[in-house]
Amino acid sequence: MQAWTTAGQPETHPEPWGRPGAFTTFRVFADCKTPFLDQHLDRLLDSAKRLQLPWLPPLDEIHNRTSAYLDELSNEFSGLVRICLFEDLLGISDRSAISDGNPVEGWLIHHRRPEPLAKSTADKNLYGALSELELEKEDWVIIDPKDNDIRETATSNLIFCSSNELLIPEKFILQGVVLRQMLPLLQQNFSVTRGAPKDSDLSTFDEILLCGSGRGVAPLNALSELGWNSSGNENFNQVRQLYDSLIEQACA
Repeated sequence: MQAWTTAGQPETHPEPWGRPGAFTTFRVFADCKTPFLDQHLDRLLDSAKRLQLPWLPPLDEIHNRTSAYLDELSNEFSGLVRICLFEDLLGISDRSAISDGNPVEGWLIHHRRPEPLAKSTADKNLYGALSELELEKEDWVIIDPKDNDIRETATSNLIFCSSNELLIPEKFILQGVVLRQMLPLLQQNFSVTRGAPKDSDLSTFDEILLCGSGRGVAPLNALSELGWNSSGNENFNQVRQLYDSLIEQACA
């Protein structure tokens, strides 16, 4: 865990949640392979601009700091790296990827992102609440407090599956880097439509998948507060294979 001031001086990395700033989290595979890193850095700066942060370091500086940080990790490291851009600091940290592909139990959280297209460290009500869960096997499923539609989780995008048809939320969400890379493959292999189901619609879906940097592609086993349970894994197996192929190609 490292941080630097606007002048490039080392500083203690602060607790991010509740502090104004933008962040992005990307996956690192063995031998320091980092698929989609450029897309993550672009989105970090885009989030910072949307949040109107007063300090935007050049992309080259963020890239160089990130590369140097990755060089200090062992070649065997396989996990997640988070980059935070605060008002006066750039911070980088890492952790293991304990949730990759694991089945997830969902718990409802009534929440609306203040700026849906930005990943904001100030959103403590959402990201700070993750400490209440076992991230390896649990996640907060975000339900809009007004419209009662289900859009995403605290860590991932959602894919709702009914036979060979996929429904993927598009509006008022943060569309993740992994989902953007996956969409062309999904559209080649499934019938894909965009839209967010209401809580009362969940019974029409056989499976719900999570898609993100930390989870890769993972199945939602249950959302007990709405009486929903997964009734299969056919779509998960197929989408996970597409994801594994995408990562293999990106890391080649």
